[in-house]
Amino acid sequence: DEEGEEQPLENKLLTRQIEGAQKKVEEQNFLIRKRVLEYDDVMNQQREIVYEYRDRILRGDDMSGTARDQIGGVIDRLARQYMAGDYVEDWDLGELFTQLEQMYPVSYELDDLDRNALEREDLIEKLRVDVVEAYDDREQELGEELMRALERFMLLQIVDERWREHLHDMDYLREGIHLRGFAQIEPLVAYKNEGFDMFQVLMNSIWEEFARYIFNVEVELQDENGQPAAADDVGWAPSSNSSSTGALSYRGGRPEDQPSALAEAADPGEPVPAGVAEAAGYAADEVLMPQPVETRHVDEHDRVGRNDPCWCGSGKKFKKCHGA
Repeated sequence: DEEGEEQPLENKLLTRQIEGAQKKVEEQNFLIRKRVLEYDDVMNQQREIVYEYRDRILRGDDMSGTARDQIGGVIDRLARQYMAGDYVEDWDLGELFTQLEQMYPVSYELDDLDRNALEREDLIEKLRVDVVEAYDDREQELGEELMRALERFMLLQIVDERWREHLHDMDYLREGIHLRGFAQIEPLVAYKNEGFDMFQVLMNSIWEEFARYIFNVEVELQDENGQPAAADDVGWAPSSNSSSTGALSYRGGRPEDQPSALAEAADPGEPVPAGVAEAAGYAADEVLMPQPVETRHVDEHDRVGRNDPCWCGSGKKFKKCHGA
């Protein structure tokens, strides 16, 4: 104005135009945020499933039941892949049994099958039962404690590695999914469908890799002097399972006999993924882990000797702990 002070511009038409422009910008920003959340929901659903597995493993839950079901599913998918035709002549049974023998010790030969009376579903069911029995034999062979530890640590390592790879693949898919719009395909719908297919491949590959390694652990027993020990002396027999996919190599007897022997799995005779060997080492560490020390509850009238174990449960003498 004349005094040099600023005055707001007041014009109904200009005000309406500015408000309209602001509204359009805010609506556009809202749609962008909404679309980002819709894309994130796809990954959140997958993340919940994977983290549920990880949480169960980290809690120390028994994964043997899940492992048996999933390994049966691996055999089911593998069998259907080589038995896709309608007739037995179209099935590649030779290659199927080659793949099975590389995964686990099959209990019967291809020549044992009667091709004239062979049914797809019957054969698949026999293979599912056979692989579960082989898993039970492996548990009896290694011992229940070591088997549970191997399940948890090996599965955790495989899940983490495959999940990281899957995240990179999903990021790559997300970057180029907008190009589906040129083909008159809704990018979000395509992202959901292709992401679902990729997630199925992820979960199948996790259990297939788990099955290949859990059945190929070789155990060589050793006594206190590092010499091979007889199976009868330690209570569980060495492995006789081996295949062209030879995996892990364990050297050691009972935990009290050779505390560091099982950790030598990190240096296997044949090349294996470093993460799987590392997971085997973690499993060995858990098996060899000492029992927790219980805290003593001492009555106020009782006297603790200087050479008695300290009441705090540290394992030290009282004079070197709370009596110092």
